[in-house]
Amino acid sequence: MTWRRAVPYVGATGLIAYAVLAGTAPLFLGPAALSLLFLTLYYVCLAGAWNFFSGFSGYINFGFVLFVGLGMYASVIGFVDFKMGLIPGYLTGGLVSAIVAAVIGYPLLRIRGAYFAISMLALAEGARVLISTKYLTPLTRGGAGMPVLAGNLTQKYYAIFLLAVCIVLATMFFARSYFGLSLIAVREDESAASGLAVNTTAVKVSAFVVSAFFAGTAGGIQATFLHYIEPFAAFDIKYTMLSIVMAMFGGLGTVLGAVIGAVTLQLISDYVWLHLGQANITVFGLILVCLVIWMPDGVVVRLKEMGILPKTRWI
Repeated sequence: MTWRRAVPYVGATGLIAYAVLAGTAPLFLGPAALSLLFLTLYYVCLAGAWNFFSGFSGYINFGFVLFVGLGMYASVIGFVDFKMGLIPGYLTGGLVSAIVAAVIGYPLLRIRGAYFAISMLALAEGARVLISTKYLTPLTRGGAGMPVLAGNLTQKYYAIFLLAVCIVLATMFFARSYFGLSLIAVREDESAASGLAVNTTAVKVSAFVVSAFFAGTAGGIQATFLHYIEPFAAFDIKYTMLSIVMAMFGGLGTVLGAVIGAVTLQLISDYVWLHLGQANITVFGLILVCLVIWMPDGVVVRLKEMGILPKTRWI
């Protein structure tokens, strides 16, 4: 067996080993290391959720944080006001985000390109302002924010770990499904896909809703990790920007791209923050510039082109 043929098996073994280590991490890691791994998996979830729709459809969602923030607030309200358990609270965040995505998806996904991107960005900013106003203060506590004490670190870690596994598996099967291939056809030529009897609007909305559900659920888990949310933190645009950069770094429309991008860049970000403080934003900017110039299709696609990874939709 040549080294090129052996690489996929080595990669699969490495991925399984990583999953096993991540799944058993609370047994041998302290709180600091476990918190870092939690954040890494959190960004795996965000990058994977963003990639689930935008990576396959080509519709760049600059308002992705809308669903993260809604998921945070819906979950925290469930915990604080309705005394929900962890799992029902997390799922509430995902369901609220998915419902909002379904409502806005049909009108918004009929427009394309920059118009869609700008519309989503405006909606995300509008949601942040709306939650801060006096009209929703009785529910959201406005600018004062909401504290939340739910679950311990181990429970939150396993919640984000299981969500990350679900997103990777869902993306894997989606990439080979009729809906996934239809969405790729939309990305390549939406008019041609429509001419081939693909219900482009339904396909786009379906992926949009699933992406929002994953984002909202991840947001709910993150809210309990932070112990406190307020509008600017919940709807922080960094959740959109980091998700996009991580997905691009790994490879848009790939299964493992979000995992590779999130793990690599989150570890780099943590190291740079530890040693250079705010300079981590500059480092991310440089990475993005280099990525666009030398590796615009991402790591996974590049490895496929080099013959190191097999050219299959499963990866």
